[in-house]
Amino acid sequence: MELFKKSIVVGVSITPEIGLEVAQIDFDSRMVLKYGVRPLEYDTNRREIADLDIFKETLQDLFLELEIPKNAEIILNIPSVVFKINDYPAALDESQIVNAIEEDLADYYLFKNSEPCISATQMPNSSIQFNKIAYTAAQKTMLLEIAMIIKELGCKLSVIDTSVNSVLNALMYKERVSIEPDTTWVLMIVESFCCRILLMSGKNYVDAFEERISIGAVLGDDENYATVVSAVSPILKNLPSKYLCVISKTNVISAEILADKLSYSAQIIHQEANSYSREAFIDLAPNIDQSLAPVVSLDIIGAAIYKDFEQNSNAHFNLFNKYLGDIYLMEQPPEIYLAGRRIVLSTENLIKLFILVAIIIIVPSLVAFGILFNAIKNQTGEKQKLENEISQITKFLKDNEDISSDLFDEGDEIRVGLGHNKNIYSYYTIVGTEIPQKLWLTHMKLSDKVTIEGQADNLESVYSFFRNIKDYNPESDVKLQKLGLAASSASQLPVDNEQAEGEAFDTDSLLTSLNADFYEFRISNEPEVSKEDLDKKKNNAGGADGNLPELVPIDKN
Repeated sequence: MELFKKSIVVGVSITPEIGLEVAQIDFDSRMVLKYGVRPLEYDTNRREIADLDIFKETLQDLFLELEIPKNAEIILNIPSVVFKINDYPAALDESQIVNAIEEDLADYYLFKNSEPCISATQMPNSSIQFNKIAYTAAQKTMLLEIAMIIKELGCKLSVIDTSVNSVLNALMYKERVSIEPDTTWVLMIVESFCCRILLMSGKNYVDAFEERISIGAVLGDDENYATVVSAVSPILKNLPSKYLCVISKTNVISAEILADKLSYSAQIIHQEANSYSREAFIDLAPNIDQSLAPVVSLDIIGAAIYKDFEQNSNAHFNLFNKYLGDIYLMEQPPEIYLAGRRIVLSTENLIKLFILVAIIIIVPSLVAFGILFNAIKNQTGEKQKLENEISQITKFLKDNEDISSDLFDEGDEIRVGLGHNKNIYSYYTIVGTEIPQKLWLTHMKLSDKVTIEGQADNLESVYSFFRNIKDYNPESDVKLQKLGLAASSASQLPVDNEQAEGEAFDTDSLLTSLNADFYEFRISNEPEVSKEDLDKKKNNAGGADGNLPELVPIDKN
């Protein structure tokens, strides 16, 4: 989505002796992606663009040439009109400091007939008694007209910085200067109309000096260099530091030659920012004319990287501020203060705020909703299951709604049960009432088929028991399948030791006293089997249902 794309940031610089520059830089790779330059006349006496109409036409041409899209964010660099560092009492608030700065600018000739636009920033190296304030100022009318031109071209002006700060940011960005904390060093910038000397502590401004000079191509080189040396030497003499960095932005003075002519107590390094430059300060993309590499100024580099480099700088100047009035207020997104911090509600910040809210509120809500949804889904399944059961019960009740409890008769149910099990009940009755004397049972199976096995000491008892079965249940198809003498050894007579234990009855004594062999019989309606198969079947049954416990003789007397 277009909303979530990072805005395109484009640097625009009004650079005297070079012209109007437009560039787009990839901050991480330190490469210029787009670059264009056109001549533009700058009035150094009035410190403003000579013709704003030409500026508009030239800027529009560069935007078209470089295919700068509408709504691109523009960071503008202008030549420093006023750049100063002063100490103000720590008791003064922001508005009082601004009033003090306005008083300092009241006598400045450029602001006699033009209202200033001011941007100030407090340096970290302030003291308890004083706040060290670095500030820059330019003509409000000129800035308003520039802002309107950029707006008409369909782009969004967000920052106006000045050349002193842009040059410093470019040097730090490319690591051309050492900015270790508490390291004192001096930055000297030579322009066609003045020399600026800035005392630095690391990346913080400590003091600033400006010396006007009169140099030009009509003068000889010796005179031009002598003019610069005589202007800056008294100041440098009183500014001992770790090193001096000389920057020349005028085509009249070479930074390298000037460095050789200066006398200073520490190391002197130099950087050409003019026609003397023979090497690229920053790499250009392959699609850009490589002959333009030495032309790319420190000013345009500082402007193009302003947004990304802001976190590495302690001096944040922006002349596109409330001093410009309605045009600034119309262009700026609303602001809120959260935990004492000012937050600009730009599109980018609103997206970040939305993502933060989503992480804090929406994401946990979605997780909770997912858990609740699964719980509801499970409950819905349980509900459906219960509804199915209810439906089945309801159907059963409906199918049997004509059945009454009056139709149920306990007697009928008992009679039906007896009818189905008459055969079994008959045999249980016989066993319980019709067993002759001196006859006992050893095995009984009552089901669809009947098998009754036992022993007796005489044949009459066996026949009597068989007749009782047939008389009691004439329809029975049982037969006396087996009748014969049993083994004479008393040890083979089945006895239930657990039942006999502790009783006076003794099987061995019984066999001895009778002095006779016993008869074994089998009454059954099952197919006849051999004794071996029968014994095996009994063993496999292992006392299954229907096997009676081993019995002792029953004495009915």
